Amino acid sequence: MISGIIFSVILIMRAKEHIPVLLVDSKCAVCTGMVKFIRKHLGKHKILFRSLYDEEGKKYLRKYGFPENYDASVVYIYKGKSFIKSEAVLRLSRKMKGLYPVFSVFLMIPSNIRDYFYGLVAKHRHRL
Repeated sequence: MISGIIFSVILIMRAKEHIPVLLVDSKCAVCTGMVKFIRKHLGKHKILFRSLYDEEGKKYLRKYGFPENYDASVVYIYKGKSFIKSEAVLRLSRKMKGLYPVFSVFLMIPSNIRDYFYGLVAKHRHRL
């Protein structure tokens, strides 16, 4: 009986590991707007949204080697890997319905170029 319960808990934990996680700046209007947009266009996929500032968000940051006060970009966690900046956004687009997965083609552009444009938005996100 107890071994069955333990097995069930392990299965639930493993299933949760395969659900993508998006850590966002919850103090940023652009980021919270992005979360609403993503939820609206997700389709059948599940994603856990967490704030970079709450305790659960900080646990993810620590687990994936980020400083606890990291807030330079969104962090997308999927299948045990973390992605930031433009790569996070473009990989996340693959989970969305409609034409949004097409945007992942921009992953072919070198990250320093993609991240330059990401940085322009991120730099001014609290003013937008």
